Amino acid sequence: MSVFSMRERRRSLTVVAVAMLIYLAWLMQLTVLNGFFFHGAVCSLPLTLTILWGFVFGSRLPPLTSDDLKVMTARQVFFRQLMSGSLSGFLVGAFTGALYASVAPVYPLSFPIVGWVAGYFCARKLQREVLLCIPVVLLATVFAEAIMAVELWFSGREESFLHLARIALPEAVVNAVIAPFCYFPMRRWHDFAGESSKDA
Repeated sequence: MSVFSMRERRRSLTVVAVAMLIYLAWLMQLTVLNGFFFHGAVCSLPLTLTILWGFVFGSRLPPLTSDDLKVMTARQVFFRQLMSGSLSGFLVGAFTGALYASVAPVYPLSFPIVGWVAGYFCARKLQREVLLCIPVVLLATVFAEAIMAVELWFSGREESFLHLARIALPEAVVNAVIAPFCYFPMRRWHDFAGESSKDA
């Protein structure tokens, strides 16, 4: 008799695989991608993966129906919408931020926040998600860099704030360019995970 069910084993393997993927992306960022500059900015593969993770896996909560809106109060609707971000995107972002904390002067709060917010634009709810992954990554990268700049400003690193403000848009453009190349394998992983969970 096994202690863990097949579903729990699959989830554990998925968590380990995701952690390894994030760690490999972070290592690739440090060893390879940091050497390629575009207008003073480099692409951020871990940030792009965090955004796309929230975008692809999205929120587990079903969207509100018109009947739900009729019976719920405005406060309930507000908190329901607030909680409909991507929990897995938040966790992926938190792990990525923990890796970046070793090389950044502050813990990058932007990673878990952007991972959560990307869940609002869940690919399952969109018609042309392949085309929409580009503007989602573009806007989410600018948002993440703005959060990081505010963090640096409040920590007393004004020179880092100014540098980050200058490179935010070029980095967002580069991240948006690589987004489709990261999106397709992640979407295939999502579809494969959904099929295997139905078989279990």
